Amino acid sequence: MSSLKTDILKLLSNHEHISGQKLADELEVSRTAVWKAVQNLKSEGYIIESVQNKGYLLKEKTSHINHSALLNMVEYSRHFDVLHFKESIDSTQLLAKSLINRTDEQFIVVALEQTAGRGRFNRPWASPKNNGLYISIVLKPDISLSEIIRFNLFMSLAISEALDQSFNIESGIKWPNDIYINDKKVCGFLTEVLSEDHHVTSIICGIGINLFDNDYLKSLGTATSIENESGKGNINIEHFLSTFISKIDEYYELFLSSSFDIIKKDWIERSIIFGKTIRITEMTRTYYGKPVDITDDGFLVVIDEEGETHKVISADIEL
Repeated sequence: MSSLKTDILKLLSNHEHISGQKLADELEVSRTAVWKAVQNLKSEGYIIESVQNKGYLLKEKTSHINHSALLNMVEYSRHFDVLHFKESIDSTQLLAKSLINRTDEQFIVVALEQTAGRGRFNRPWASPKNNGLYISIVLKPDISLSEIIRFNLFMSLAISEALDQSFNIESGIKWPNDIYINDKKVCGFLTEVLSEDHHVTSIICGIGINLFDNDYLKSLGTATSIENESGKGNINIEHFLSTFISKIDEYYELFLSSSFDIIKKDWIERSIIFGKTIRITEMTRTYYGKPVDITDDGFLVVIDEEGETHKVISADIEL
């Protein structure tokens, strides 16, 4: 997928002046179309200088999520060809589920703002405009329903590695769906499926990443942002998005072709729960214990205070 805006950005990426006429000729559009696209890019936060008799110069890329950067991200993905972009929406997850039966393709839904974002156990996920990446990815693998637990482990490692490589930080994973930095939550994701006869027809994985600080995050005391942990000057959105989708592609392919054992060592090294006593809340009980292992199927193995061993599949974990 491409657009005139992303094509112009590619041509301006060498940070040299290029005339409007040269851009128009190269892209086989009118100079007016080039001018309009440049104005749209400026509105998305790109700083583009226009000098008479020299042309356009890209001086600075945007630091916020925007349509052009997202289109560029999808263009380089090996698994996603379609992007559904919204300025504001109730939930990317809800829109993704409503679109599934309209296409056989795998696709992505992204919004700059969610008014009814939610996480695991139907908890609200604050999604203020231009403060984070709010994205739902729709995958259509040929797997059994029991594989979904393992899917979460591959995705959590993909996200954690993408954050570390993009922002020079050290993130950790709280089983199974949360990413932490310095003991504070920076990302959570929710995996839902459509299935028939214990066979998955679609995976809808909604991911929320806190990129920038806001008053709500500060009031929580238990959450953080990339801006707070790495500094605003270190947020290169285009680099982050390309790294993010590359890691999603890589670990999705590993998930389809390999057992959990191939990433188990890396996953446990990134985990923030091993060696600690945690509080486990399941549907009918709450107890304390220490994690000792993760099975190949993705079950968390915990030994409680009485010495009894539990295999945890779906629970709320608190440190």
